[in-house]
Formats: sequence, C-alpha cells, structure tokens
Amino acid sequence: FRGARISLIIAVVSVVVNVIIGMIYGAIAGYYGGAVDLIMMRICEILNSIPFLVLMILFILYFGTGMFSIIAAFLIKGWVGTAVLTRTQFYRFKNQEYVMAARTLGARDRRIIWKHIFPNSLGTIITSSALVIPSVIFQESMLSYLGIVKLGSAATTSLGTLLSDASSIWTNYPHLMIFPAIIISLLMICFNLFGNGLRDALDPTQRGQE
Repeated sequence: FRGARISLIIAVVSVVVNVIIGMIYGAIAGYYGGAVDLIMMRICEILNSIPFLVLMILFILYFGTGMFSIIAAFLIKGWVGTAVLTRTQFYRFKNQEYVMAARTLGARDRRIIWKHIFPNSLGTIITSSALVIPSVIFQESMLSYLGIVKLGSAATTSLGTLLSDASSIWTNYPHLMIFPAIIISLLMICFNLFGNGLRDALDPTQRGQE
C-alpha cells in the first residue's frame, strides 16, 4: 500500500497542478483569440514536441532520481492537453447569447470568463483530467521499473520500484511481482471507470461513447 500511495501522490499532484495551469492558459487563449491565441498555441506546440523522456533525463541530471524530478517533468508539458481542451470549450461558448448579453451589460472580461463561460466548460475538463490520472500512474510505474526514476528507500517506494526489485527474484518469490502488478491494474481500471462515470454525469453529449 505504501507503493500505491506514492504513485497516487505523484499522479494526483501532477494532474491537479496541470489542470489549474491548463485552465488558466486555455481560457485566456480561447477567450481573446486572434494574435493572442496564435502565439499561445504555438508555445503549446513547441512544448508538446519535446519528448517526455528527454525532459525526464534532464531533470534527473540536475535534481537527481527523486519524486521532484518526475513531478516536474509531468508539469512541464502535462498542462498542454488541458489548455487545448479549455480553449476549444471557450471557442464553443464565448459567442453564445448569454455571454453577449453579459458583455453588453458591461461585465468585465474576467467575470465573463470565470462566471459565465468557465462553469459550462468545467464538466468536460474534469472528465478529461480524471482519465489522465491512470496514464500518469502507468508512466511513473514504467519509469520506476526501468530504473530511470528511483523512488525506493526505507521510507518511500512506488509500485514500479516494487516490480523492479521483484524482477530478479520472481522465480522464487512470485507474489512480490504479482501483487504490485494487480494493484496497478486495479488502479488503471478504477480510474478509467471513474472517468467514464464522470463523463456520463457531467457531459451528456459524450454519454455512451467509448
């Protein structure tokens, strides 16, 4: 359970911070559009083109093979997907009648963004974010298993590290590899089911789609 705790902490912290950054960034790009949107989206494309493994290696070289390195690598480009999704939702809603009415009545841009457009986009953003968590858990486990990130110590470890440690003795102690693998599988399945449930509840337009 200690390994699952570390993996969950990394996944949840990374996703929460990425969602906050991505929502703010995407809201600004989608609401103002034009040259602002063009410049901001080009920045996203540049960041998205950088291989994740390269970022990870760079952080490991400077900060060591700890939890900070893997979280920082996830934060560098993990928010791009949320930013693009938020931008799309703002383009979808910013020309609706209620937004134009609020603008006509003199509402400021900040109020229109966060009080009128953002609440209508929140369901899709939350659903997408919940589905990202199992992906982060899987990536962290894979990097720990390969030894690129080392989270094993007397106080901390992760599911990937447990699998890596058990890989050399699994013929004699197969349960040491089986149980972490089962936990990873259960986490992936549970978060995917949770994300699908949120999608059906918060975004009816996507209901029933795989």
